Amino acid sequence: MADLSSLGMTTLGVWTRTQALELISRGTISSLIASGVWRVVFRGVYTDRGHILSPEQWAVAALLATGGATAPVEHAPPQIGGIPRRRFRAVAGGRTAARVWQLPLIDDDDPATGGTERFVHDVRAWRTRGSLIMPAALGDPRGHQLHRHQWVLFEGDVVRHANGIWLTSALRTALDCVPLLSHEAAVCVLDNGLHRKLFTTSDLQVALRARVQWPGVGAVRAAVAAADGRSESPNETLARLLLRPVLPGLVPQVAVCDRQGWVIARFDLGDKLLKLAVDMDGKRGHAGTHMVAKDRQRDRRTEAYGWWTERGTWFDVRRQPTQFRERVLARDAALRRRAA
Repeated sequence: MADLSSLGMTTLGVWTRTQALELISRGTISSLIASGVWRVVFRGVYTDRGHILSPEQWAVAALLATGGATAPVEHAPPQIGGIPRRRFRAVAGGRTAARVWQLPLIDDDDPATGGTERFVHDVRAWRTRGSLIMPAALGDPRGHQLHRHQWVLFEGDVVRHANGIWLTSALRTALDCVPLLSHEAAVCVLDNGLHRKLFTTSDLQVALRARVQWPGVGAVRAAVAAADGRSESPNETLARLLLRPVLPGLVPQVAVCDRQGWVIARFDLGDKLLKLAVDMDGKRGHAGTHMVAKDRQRDRRTEAYGWWTERGTWFDVRRQPTQFRERVLARDAALRRRAA
C-alpha cells in the first residue's frame, strides 16, 4: 500500500482526487471510499472517515471543490512594470467564511426550529459554476450544498487566515451574509461583528455607500440600521428585535448598582424608568439547579432595588415570539399602573 500520509498535509487534512491519483490508482480510491476508510466531502474531495471537520476544513473542502485553496493564480500577461495580474480561483465567503470568523449563524443548528443550515456552504468563484449538491450521508440528515457566487470584490475584501485559507474579510463576509439569511439572522451576524470589534458602524456605512446601486441593498440597509454592538449574544439580539419596536424604552446591557455604586447586575435589556428588565437564557437554556438558584438570587437582589425581571428562553424568541412579547408587554403595563 502506498504511503498516503502526505495527503492533506498542506490543506488541513482534506485532499482532492487529483492529489490522490498521484499516489494511488482510481480503483484503490474507489475501494477506500466503498470500505469507509475515506469520506467524500464534496465531489472529488475527500477526508478520513469519522473525522469531524472544523469550519476551516469545510472552507478548504469548498475551495478545493471549486478549483483552488491556497493561493491566487496569474490570469493575464504582466502589466507595465512586469507585475502580473492575479485572481483567486475560489475564495471562502458567505456562510462558510462566517463560520471561520466565528460569526453566529442562528439557523445552522437550532433546537427550537430544527434549522440545519450548517449543511450549506458558500464560496466566491472565479468562473461561473453551478451549485454542488451532495446526497445525504451516514449521520447527516441532509446532503451538503455548495453554492458558488460571483460577487464583485473590492480592494481589501480578501484576506488570508492564519492557517493559509483565503477568505473574505469579516466586514465583507457579514455584508454578503445579509441576502443569504433571514433579517433576524443577519442582524445577529452584524451585532456580533460590532461587539467583537471586527468592524465598526462607520465601516458598515462606508460599505453601504459603495453598494448603493447593488441589488438587494435595501435588505443590507435594514440590517445595518437594526444592528447594535451592545448585544452580547444572538438570543439578546433576537429579544431586542422582538421587543424594542413595541417597548422602545428597553436598552441593551443595563447595569444596576448598589448604594455604594458597585454593579450588582447587568441586564440583557432594561428600562431604567420603569425598572423593567429582560434577561435571556442561552440557546440550550440555563440548565442545572446551580444556574437556576443563581438567577433567582440575582432577581431577589435587584428586586430590592425596585427592578422586575422577565426571563426568556431561546424557545420563546424562536418558537413563541408572540406569546413572549405579550408577556413582557403585560408586565410593562402592570409596572406603568404601579407608577401612576
